[in-house]
Amino acid sequence: MTDYACAKCGETEYLRREIRTEGGFLSAAFDVSNNRFTAVSCKRCGYTELYRTDVAGGAQLFDFLAG
Repeated sequence: MTDYACAKCGETEYLRREIRTEGGFLSAAFDVSNNRFTAVSCKRCGYTELYRTDVAGGAQLFDFLAG
């Protein structure tokens, strides 16, 4: 992100992390994360926005094999 500005305080520095969630019994049973989000947090006030990230089939397979 090149033009980030916090919606709450206007700060331009941020942290970016990936969040994975599980959805349903099979995902939990096989430790596969099929929902991913990018979290962008303001360094000054901590305000965080989540952006949905598409998960390709190969990434889901890798998660299954790595789990």
